[in-house]
Amino acid sequence: MQKTLLGTTLWYVGTVLFYAFLLAPLAILIAVSFNPTAMVFPPQGFTLKWYATILEKPDFLHAAWASTLLGIMTAAISTGFGVLAAIGWQRYSGLLKAPISSLLMSPLFIPAVIVALALFQILFMLGIVNNIWTLVAAHVVVTIPYPIRNVMAQMEGFDVRLEEAALSVGATPRQALWRVTLPLLKASIIPSLIITFVLSWNNYTVSVFLANKDWTTLPLQLRAYLQYEYEPFVAAMSTILIVASVILLVVVDRTVGLGGVKKNN
Repeated sequence: MQKTLLGTTLWYVGTVLFYAFLLAPLAILIAVSFNPTAMVFPPQGFTLKWYATILEKPDFLHAAWASTLLGIMTAAISTGFGVLAAIGWQRYSGLLKAPISSLLMSPLFIPAVIVALALFQILFMLGIVNNIWTLVAAHVVVTIPYPIRNVMAQMEGFDVRLEEAALSVGATPRQALWRVTLPLLKASIIPSLIITFVLSWNNYTVSVFLANKDWTTLPLQLRAYLQYEYEPFVAAMSTILIVASVILLVVVDRTVGLGGVKKNN
């Protein structure tokens, strides 16, 4: 009994310390964003002027718009191809199924900087750098494993008899896909859209190689600003990024649940 109590206590203490280690830097950053003077902690006062300053910096507004548009395009393309790849993988039963799965998941195991450098080299050789589509393509490459993995997990418990029933009553394969398969996979598709959007919106490693002055994303703009200024304005912008990411995750949890795939299986 004592060993069980001790083990439970240690588990709770370890969990609290782990989350404190993860969240304390974010909490400090948010607190600093309200400091009226400099980037110091604890804050020496309270002000919202740094948040109001955001509206006075068109470069940051343009960067926010670029990041949002890039995130939407990446989420749509990455999730669309990811869903199709996962469905195809689930229905393929050949000898190459395991290697194909490893290939689809490979961007998760290769450092993002290596992927970005390789993409930059290829696109530079082809002479098609410095446009939004190269940036979207790069973001799709590094985010597509997430929708594939989400949909694969749900497809493991997918009942193909539902599609067969639709086909037996006269539906075409395309109609069965749109009216049966995809609606049943929404518990993995919706989170995939939001997760890939957040990953793209916050991406720095890939964007730094392929972005240009017309398509400078918000993380790049923040990094450039830090080279010359070090004030709570940066903390305010970072806080907005944190809050926006949390809101999107809450939306996922309230719509389909963060454990939605498992629940629907």
